[in-house]
Amino acid sequence: MRQYSTVIIGMGRMGKTRYQAMKKHGGFCVTAICDNNVELLSNYSENIYTDWKQCIDIESPEVVVVCTINAVIPDVVCYAIEKGCQVFAEKPPGKSLQDALRMKNCADQYKNRILKFGFNHRYHNSVIEAKSLIDSGFLGEVVAARGVYGKAGDLSKNEWRNDIELAGGGILLDQGIHMLDLLRYFVGDFTEINGFTDKLVWKESVGEDTAFATMKTERGQVATLHSSAIQWKHKFDVDIICTNGYIALNGLITSTKSYGEERITYYKKDLEQKSGKLGNPTEYTLCFDEDFSWDYEMEEFYDAVCGNGVVENGTVEDAVAVMELIDRVYRN
Repeated sequence: MRQYSTVIIGMGRMGKTRYQAMKKHGGFCVTAICDNNVELLSNYSENIYTDWKQCIDIESPEVVVVCTINAVIPDVVCYAIEKGCQVFAEKPPGKSLQDALRMKNCADQYKNRILKFGFNHRYHNSVIEAKSLIDSGFLGEVVAARGVYGKAGDLSKNEWRNDIELAGGGILLDQGIHMLDLLRYFVGDFTEINGFTDKLVWKESVGEDTAFATMKTERGQVATLHSSAIQWKHKFDVDIICTNGYIALNGLITSTKSYGEERITYYKKDLEQKSGKLGNPTEYTLCFDEDFSWDYEMEEFYDAVCGNGVVENGTVEDAVAVMELIDRVYRN
């Protein structure tokens, strides 16, 4: 396996997660890690830096993985691309639509560079199964979907995610972006969006603790979103309504294990009551107890870097599209 020299910029929780996934994959030789918090760099054998430009300049890596705070992401991404690196960047793609467009414009100038964004929810087993069902046409066409993604966020904490200048937004940009991306993935491109954000509990916070949105595609398909930092019991639910059936995703395997068991249930339309009860068709359920999303995501990135594949998920076009939706909700 060809190994690519790699540096990771930002060694917080996501930097460590990507570090472990790259080590496990085997196709990335991590030569250096970087963070402005020296405490996060202890117990590593790689070269360490506190200045990301210096890290890239001195190491001259083939691959740069960007896991910094939102405000810094576009600077690192564009600099790395201009230096000839292939880039994997965490979500969100910056703190605003302008940031996402800036990175897209940079990537467009260097067609031989790979730029992939980390939307790992697309690689969860339940999501993969749901997408396969949709694409097969077994349940007909998708006509509507609704997604609820909520956690117990402490917006009183003195951390960068609660600083609007560093984060760019509240729960919608931080976590709701994953659900928006999945709704686009399942339903299609939304041409209309109406929504609003609010501070229902954390009145003194700078970012929203709640967001609601209703979206519509050019074909008339509809989707709704509820993103929440005041869902005191963590929750992940997606309902996908098709012309001939229905798919439900409930729970999500995460590092915290707080979203419950990950499962997908689907039903075939049964108006002739073959099951014996109208509105209660036979259900088929698959449950999962392991999360391979980080591994699948890194495998796709590696294949794209070595020329054996392309970036299919987390493209720069995906990043811009979802940031356009968020921008329109914030402006409303």
